[in-house]
Order: sequence, then structure tokens, then C-alpha cells
Amino acid sequence: MSTDAPDRMSRTLRWWDLACAAVLAFMLIVMLIEGISGAPYWAASLETVLRVALLVAPALLLALLWVTLGRSSLREGLCDLPLSGRSGTFLVLLLLVLALGTATAPMYAMLQAIAYPVVWTIAIDYRGAVLWCLAVATAVGAGMYLGLSPLDPNSALASSLTTALVSLVFSIAMGTWITRIHAQGESYRELAEQLERSQGEVAALSQEAGAAAERERMSRDLHDTLTQTLAGLVMLSEQTERALDAGDESRARDRLARVESAARAAVAEARALVATTQPIGEDGLERAIERVAAALRADTGLEVECTLTNVELAREREVVLLRAVQEGLANARKHAKASRVVITLEPLGDGGARLRVDDDGVGPDADAADPTRGGGFGLTGLADRVRQVEGEARFGARAGGGSRLEVELAPARSATETGHTNSGHTDSGEIDPSERVDA
Repeated sequence: MSTDAPDRMSRTLRWWDLACAAVLAFMLIVMLIEGISGAPYWAASLETVLRVALLVAPALLLALLWVTLGRSSLREGLCDLPLSGRSGTFLVLLLLVLALGTATAPMYAMLQAIAYPVVWTIAIDYRGAVLWCLAVATAVGAGMYLGLSPLDPNSALASSLTTALVSLVFSIAMGTWITRIHAQGESYRELAEQLERSQGEVAALSQEAGAAAERERMSRDLHDTLTQTLAGLVMLSEQTERALDAGDESRARDRLARVESAARAAVAEARALVATTQPIGEDGLERAIERVAAALRADTGLEVECTLTNVELAREREVVLLRAVQEGLANARKHAKASRVVITLEPLGDGGARLRVDDDGVGPDADAADPTRGGGFGLTGLADRVRQVEGEARFGARAGGGSRLEVELAPARSATETGHTNSGHTDSGEIDPSERVDA
């Protein structure tokens, strides 16, 4: 039950109270008029008093019955509770009061306007409601016959049967219609509650998916930034130690200066990650690639050549290409045993670009079926990054020795129309097709 159900219950019971009070007040006024009609107001004879008391007694009994048992029985019915002993007692007494009232005055048949809705509310199941309606019609018909038969025995039976049958048919028809509407409303309510629960589950799943995606993004950013910078710090520290052991104070000081510079860069990268700022900066992609290449030259002494053509890309695509450069240089430094690295960036038009990172090292492992799916996170994460921006990453052996990391971003205009028609591009057979990774 929802939190506002008690309020709805109270409002419903108040409406029932008002309806019953209105009907009973009307009946009391009619019975008073009926009781004192034909006698002047100053002639309050004992016969008149008794007649008035007899006529208003059923209405007063019904009011008392409603206050003592009716409201609580109706509350149970509104809560869809099974018929209890208290509710059954109330219905039986209601039948007796109806029979007494219609026997006293046929006008009390108007109380059916209250009796039938009460029966349909309290009797939960359809079959039980129909049987109780039959009992109400019988009580009203029997009471009316008892009241009319002393006056006109011939028409009493016809009048009582007609009133009972008409009211019974009408009550069953109306009750059936309302029951179906109520059942349909309940099904809609259950459907709405189920939809609300489903929406809550979807929201929770979306939140979890968003958190997982954010964790994955942070893992990639950490790998592409802090992890590589910290790896460079380790290498510089080892070089400093070797220089000190060799007594080369000048080289040791130079390495220490590089350690300080790299540490400051790590701090800047960490701050950028915390602030979720873009790593490209204001100078553009080409300048960011040159800064990364210059840092590698200073740290390792590798020869790094940049052939960069200005490309117009969305910022998200620029970040992916910068991460690809960092990954390619990290592989050349850690695994390739290279002495020279060439970075090439060229536009493909309409928001596309091709990036190559070539080295003259030992090349990829010939036994690896797919170098980008090995144990390292870098190439795998890079392939996923490139896939998200409608591109393709390939890594393999380069003609003439060494290895090549190539990232190709399809033109933005045709990325979703052509199904990446450039995804199968190779350059003079320099990358083994078996080592291609579709991103």
C-alpha cells in the first residue's frame, strides 16, 4: 500500500458518511411529515407520537448500525479483506432493518440506494456479492409485501415483486459493470507499479553501468598518463643510480633534473585527471604530440621524428590520437629496443585522420596471434578507445623491420553511412592482416 493510501481511505469513508447521512436525513424528514400528516401541530396525541416513532425508528436503527458496525465493515471491504464475522453481522442486521423499514413504510425501499453499494463493497468475491444482493432484494420485497398486504392484498404481491426484481437486476448490472471497471483499474495500477519498479531497476543499472564506464575510463587515463610517466621515473632513477656508480656527476645531475621534471609532469597529469580536463591543451593536437615526443627524447635519448599535418578533429578524437601516440612510444621504449621512432599524422578529410607510430626495433612477437589482445592493458584499451570514436587500430610488423601502430579514424561524414569503408586499409603490406584489430 502506498504512503497516501490512508489518506485516500479516510476521504472515501467521509464520502460514505456524507451519503448515508444525506439519505437518512431525507428519510427522517419524509417519515416525520408522513407521521404527523393529517393532524394539527398542537394536537400531539399519543397515537401520533407512536406513529412518528414507529416510522423514524428504522432510520435511527440504520444510523446506529452504521456507526457501530458499518464504517469498520466498509473499511475492511475497501482494504479487500475477506468477509469477517463483524462484516457478516452488519449485513444480516442491515437486511433486518431494511425488511422492518419497508414493512413500516414502503418509502424505506429507497434505502436500497445505500444497501446495494455497501454489499458490493464489503462482499469481495463476485458470487458472494450477487447472493447478498439477492438477499437485499428479498428483504425489501418481503417487507414491502408485509406492509402493503393489509391495505391491498391483490396489488401487494405484484408491487413487492416488481420492486425487488427491478432493483435486483439493476444492482447486479451496475455492480458487474463497476466490478469490471475496478478490476481494470487494479490491473492498470499494478502495471503502473511494475513500470515504476522497472524504471527504478533501469535507473540503478544505468547508474552501475555509468560507474563501470567511468572506472574503465579512469583506468585507461591512468595507464596512458600517470602509469607511463611513473615508468619513466623508474627508468630515470635507474639511470641516475648507474651514473652515480660510474662517478658521472654531470649525467647524474641531468637525470635528477629529468626526474624532477617528470615528477612535476605526473603531478600535472594527476591534477588534470582529478579536474577531468582535456589533455590536449590550448595549443592543439600537433603541439601536444610534439611535447610527448620531446619528453621521450630527453628521457631515453631515442631519436623521435614527427611528421605532423594539421587535422580538424573533434576533441574526443584528438584525445584518442594523443593516447595512441603515448601508447606507441611507450611500447617502443619498453619492448621494441628501438633507436628511432617516426610519428606521422595526416588528415583523411571530413573529420578523419590517420596516425602511425613506426619504430625500428625488434617488432612484435611472431607467435602472438593478436598482439593487441595480449596480457598488456595498453593496446587492448587503445583498441576500445578507438572503437568508441568510429575508428580502427592496427598493430603489426613493419616492412623493413620494426613495428607499426596505426590508428585510422573514418571521416565523420561516412563513419555511420559506409560501415567504415576505410577500416580495411593497409599501406603497402606493411601490417600483417592477421594481426589487424578491428576497432
